[in-house]
Amino acid sequence: MKKIVFIGSASGWGAQIRGTEKGPYHFQNSKEFSSLPSSWIWKETLAPLKTAEEIFLPPGYLTLPYVEDICLRVAHSIEETLKNKDFPIVMGGDHSVAAGTWAAVARHLKAKEKLGLIWIDAHMDAHTMETTPSKAYYGMPLAALLGHGDFSLVNVLAKGPILSPQHVCLIGVRSYEEGEENLLKRLGVRIFYIEEIEKRGFDAVFQDALALVKKGTKGYGISIDLDAFDSEEAPGVSAPVPHGLRQKDVFPVLKLAQLKNDADFKALEIVEYSPDRDKNDKTLSLMRDILLNLLS
Repeated sequence: MKKIVFIGSASGWGAQIRGTEKGPYHFQNSKEFSSLPSSWIWKETLAPLKTAEEIFLPPGYLTLPYVEDICLRVAHSIEETLKNKDFPIVMGGDHSVAAGTWAAVARHLKAKEKLGLIWIDAHMDAHTMETTPSKAYYGMPLAALLGHGDFSLVNVLAKGPILSPQHVCLIGVRSYEEGEENLLKRLGVRIFYIEEIEKRGFDAVFQDALALVKKGTKGYGISIDLDAFDSEEAPGVSAPVPHGLRQKDVFPVLKLAQLKNDADFKALEIVEYSPDRDKNDKTLSLMRDILLNLLS
């Protein structure tokens, strides 16, 4: 396994409810992070140009300059990490940063439309400004990576699209709107709804997902929104949703997958941790356990 390097994205400008901007700092300074292998390095935490304490902006176009800026700076940090032959882990922050994360990985690998991505999330995050009811950019990054939506997010490092639909899949979806579902279905993106996972089991679904993102690609990544997990197990997120993934089902599968030994696995992203909303550090512990089961 390459050296593991953490990059914090301390921005909540893409979210409806502020709070995820505190996530990277809280995790880095926690006993949970200290319990991870000492060889795992925290490179830096990138903060937005302005914080929610400094200015008030409602979700929508006014937040775009701040979302775009953090995406660009995270992207450049990821590229630097990959050039050093290290393994980057982005810790959010809200999920809009994904527009920068995966643009960087794709450019480094010279894998535009040849990058696989497993998107583990309760939501689809595939809105555009024309379909979103919230106007919040954390509901749009997957659409942007597929070439749809605001110009600034679609073209973070290069002219989009970054991802090709046949190399993308979603796992754990159970809260979404018609407009974004229509887009993903029209594009042919594979969606593993929570009902399919309950019927077939997480193991079978995850194996299908791995096969999909590895076929015909130059590598793949995993983007984990913590709200993919049941709200009882992950209360400390921007948008908790009940009836989600359960650690007892997910962790044995991640551990057995041995992805740390998979040369095609290029980067990881864990987002939407909102420490002020957590209960008894459940979500904090969840992040640690995801990392240990996936990479140690």
